[in-house]
This record gives sequence, structure tokens and C-alpha cells, in this order.
Amino acid sequence: MLTINPNKAFIITTLVMSTLLLSACSDTTAKTDEEKETVFAIPVTVASIERGSISANFHTTATLESRTEADIITRVTGIIEQLAVEEGDYVEKGQVLAKIDPRRYQLTLDKADAELAGINQELQRLSLMAEKKLVSAQASDKLKYQHQAAVAARKLAELDLQDSQIIAPISGYVSHRYVKPGHFTQGYQKLFHIVDPVNLQAVVYLPEHQLSNVDLNQQALLSFSARKNKVYQAKVRSISPVIDQRSGTFKVILSINNENQQLKPGMFAQIALTFDTHNNAFTIASDAIITLDNTSKIYLVRDNKAIEIMVTKGFVEEQITEVIGSVVGEINEGDLVVVNGQHNLKADSLVEVLNSENSDDSDNELSNNETAIVKAH
Repeated sequence: MLTINPNKAFIITTLVMSTLLLSACSDTTAKTDEEKETVFAIPVTVASIERGSISANFHTTATLESRTEADIITRVTGIIEQLAVEEGDYVEKGQVLAKIDPRRYQLTLDKADAELAGINQELQRLSLMAEKKLVSAQASDKLKYQHQAAVAARKLAELDLQDSQIIAPISGYVSHRYVKPGHFTQGYQKLFHIVDPVNLQAVVYLPEHQLSNVDLNQQALLSFSARKNKVYQAKVRSISPVIDQRSGTFKVILSINNENQQLKPGMFAQIALTFDTHNNAFTIASDAIITLDNTSKIYLVRDNKAIEIMVTKGFVEEQITEVIGSVVGEINEGDLVVVNGQHNLKADSLVEVLNSENSDDSDNELSNNETAIVKAH
């Protein structure tokens, strides 16, 4: 029977356990190294930080109006005998727009002429008699008053005859025609509407706290859905001196020069009233800014790393935001800021830039050498 020395058995057992322990440690180290090697890269896209002008704007809406427009009415009654213009026609001030049957008013004027002629003849006869003191002063004065009334009656008859012709009081386009030939019109009935499309205005109502930010001749920018990709300039023409107690707003009228007549009265405008402009400011894409708990930050790509920088926002204009404060000393014009994928980053993360801005306009594709592929922690 084989007998094993207890001391030898202990030594053998110790050797076996040591071998197993070293093997386990080796496996753990290998796994850790493997995990470090298999950490994936975080893909991002970037845009350049630029210097430029940016403005603080107050956004509102309004409907364009013509500064010069008029409803054309008739002061006489009668049948429309002739229409000289149609909707869309341009008319000059003083041009005849329509004619109402003038016969009744011509007869009234003829009657007034006859009555006035008779009174003039009687007045001459009475004057000769007054020189011979054959008529009383009372009779003479009465005839003079009748003469004045006859003169006034003739002027009214002449005015009615003139009013039978409808005259344009302003120059502009006929936007509406409310009558047709043969229609019977009554006094002060609306016949046409004329607008001048050259001088337009927009009326906006601003909150009371913006009163100190608005001045005469201040610039505003207007955009329209019917005129895509175009921006039109306007200026503040007048500011109401009072605040509406019910709404807490004040009225501002913007003046728009529309000499090319691309804009039309009644168009709906998106208005950006410019309060202030900063020139030579650092501007970045608004999408690049991450805001959380009233703090904002961005990630720059430097040396293949995502550099976290806390920022303070200034003016915001559409998709662009101004960066102000102490951060200005930490960034430079042309720095690359992450605009997509920034929510997956943390400080000093290594990133893979999927796009890059090339100073050479002829080369818009990113070469392999320009692609920074690095690994995240």
C-alpha cells in the first residue's frame, strides 16, 4: 500500500492552487485589455464657429395695408349709365370712373339758370326805380335776398350735375367694383374701392415693456409665404403715445416702400422688429447648445477630443446664437463645434467626425486622412 507523506501532499496542493490562481489572474487581465480595445467611437458632425452680425428681434405678425386708399361713393341718385373702369385697372387722380344719368340734374341746372336770370332782370329794374325813389328799401332788400338764394340754388344744381360723373379722388388700382351698368344708385352708396400699392404699412401691437426698445425709423424685416426666400425692409413710421389699458400694448406703424409692387395690400407678414445689432460677434449653430438646469454648454473638437465648454447665450436669430462672456477667450473663429451627436458626449470624449469643412470650395468631400477616428472612454 502506497503511503503519501503529509508534508509532500501539502506542497503538491499548494503548487496546484498557485497555478490555478495565476491562470485566473491572467484571464482577468486579458479580458480587461480586450475591453479597452473594443470601446467604440462616437460619431458626430460639426460646424465652424463664425464671426458676424446678429440682431435681437421681436417677432410678431400683421396684415399689410395701403397708406392711401378710398371708398368711392356717389352723392346723387340715378341709374349707372356707363362704367369706365374694371377691377385691376390703374386710374389717375381726377379720372372718370363712371357716369350716372345726368338728364334730371341738367334740367335742374337749367331751371336754376332761368330763375336766376329772372331775378337779375327784376333786380335791374328795381335798381332804376330805387334811384327815382319809387320803391321802398324793404322791397329792394327782399329782392337782393332772393337773388342770393337763386345763386346758391344754381351752384347746388351745378354741383349735382358734376357729381353725376364719378371721379377718382386718388391714383391707384381699382380693387373692388360694387355696381354694374343699369344699376340704380342712391345717395352715398359705395361704387368702387381704390388702393395705392406703392406706399404700404403694417400695424403691430407691442407689449408695454418693449416701449423703450422702439424708436422712429427703426428697422424691421418682413417675410411672406407668397414670397419665399425673400426678406423686405420696413421702418417704424409712428409710435402711439398711449398704452392700451385693456391689452397692455401700444401701436406701432411700419412703413414699407413697395415701388416694385411685389407686395400686395392684405398679405400676411411675419415681422422681425430689430431692437439691437451686435457686429463681429461669435455665432454658432443653435443646435450645438445643450441647455440643462439654466446652464448651457457646447462641445468643441480639438486634437480629436470633445472639449466641454460652458457658454452664455446672447442674441438668438433663427438658427444662429451669439456666444458672449468669458467663454469668448476660450474659442476662436473657425473652431469646430459639435452640432449632431453632442448629447452622447462627455468631457474629453474621443470622437469620429463624420463631416469636415474644407477651405477649398472645389473639394467638398472629406478625405480619409481628414477623418479623426478615435475612441470614447
